[in-house]
Amino acid sequence: MTNAIKRSHDLVILNKTSKEKFKKFLLSLGNKTQNTFNHFGEINTITVTSIAVKEFTRNDKEKFFGFIDGELTVYGFLTRFDKITKKHNCTLGIVVSDTWQKKGLGHKMCQHMIDFAWKHGFTKIWLAVYSDNKIGINLYKSLGFQIEGIFINDEKFNTQNRHVISMARFKNENDYDTKRLDMWKKLNLDL
Repeated sequence: MTNAIKRSHDLVILNKTSKEKFKKFLLSLGNKTQNTFNHFGEINTITVTSIAVKEFTRNDKEKFFGFIDGELTVYGFLTRFDKITKKHNCTLGIVVSDTWQKKGLGHKMCQHMIDFAWKHGFTKIWLAVYSDNKIGINLYKSLGFQIEGIFINDEKFNTQNRHVISMARFKNENDYDTKRLDMWKKLNLDL
């Protein structure tokens, strides 16, 4: 695989970068961004090196680094499952630096990762998003993701309980909302 994957409206997406650029990107994330993207836990000058080393050594992830004029502005990843019965699934995660949010970069990066997933044999992409992250939820809906479930008080961040929304997109794009509702009705009747 070549280093340059795709160029789209000044966003250059690469499959690698230096640890130093990644650390600088992580440290640039403000409190609000860290509050909506808590994949790494608290990011600060003490934790950033271990976060970067751990992320760079993970072999279960395809990593995507989005640059504008040489500046790392978006980080995304697709994580493969170890479980043999879930090999067709992957999880998607993305974070956009504060100064580049609401400019369409998240959409471009997500679409690139979706295309990558389909080309590499995945048939379902799953993600988790906090229930109060309306911008993220709307982004994922615009990309064809559907809500699969809600996990009440699923995570705790800064002593605050957070609800998590499970969302998924399927390669075959069937109407899974109808199937899901039918399953809920059947479960309620069976119980």
